[in-house]
Amino acid sequence: MNTLVAGLDCTGETCSVALMRGEECLAESGGASARAHLRLLFPTLLECASRAGVRLADLDRVAVTAGPGSFTGLRLGIVTARTMAQVLGCRVVPVDTLEALARNVPDSPRVVAALDARRGEIFAACFETRAGECRRLTADRAFTPEELAGALESWGGGLLLGSAAARYGPLLGQVPGVRVLPPIFAQIRGSAVALAGRRVEPVAALELAPTYLRSAEVQLHGVRP
Repeated sequence: MNTLVAGLDCTGETCSVALMRGEECLAESGGASARAHLRLLFPTLLECASRAGVRLADLDRVAVTAGPGSFTGLRLGIVTARTMAQVLGCRVVPVDTLEALARNVPDSPRVVAALDARRGEIFAACFETRAGECRRLTADRAFTPEELAGALESWGGGLLLGSAAARYGPLLGQVPGVRVLPPIFAQIRGSAVALAGRRVEPVAALELAPTYLRSAEVQLHGVRP
């Protein structure tokens, strides 16, 4: 598949944007703070297109992390992807945030992607990665740190990465078979989102919706993107 795909992630403390054609990453940019997401996301896309020597009008699809993740970041990424699909006429695909994160480890029988959900919770799931492919072993779920420690033990350990790994590493790293990866592995890359998005069925722009694992968060904000 040699189509041009944009990958967007705004679910964490920083955002990442990439343009991929087939397996080749044409351009990637990231690192803007959460507060700068809204101001910098689209200009960053334009900068990547310029560096890659392509036009956004040539995009076949836009892949965006649709959750779990921060409420504000999810809204921004989804609204941006919807707008691009409507204006550019490209297709849009939702990508699971934890799968995109797990793709930071290219080859492992057990990769546990874990996001700090705040309020004493962790969003996590277990995957197997092989030769650029990512196979889900468990469903996304919200855990307390103690619950995730128990789940890790039942899964037989694994490579633990993500924002929750940094925060709860001293606890979770005590589980037999768990190796806590350093913070460099916690950044979700736009290129990983784009790669995952090639294997997801497109949805209509207005049907693109976030995945929440904590209903209280939606009730707190009282709106849907």
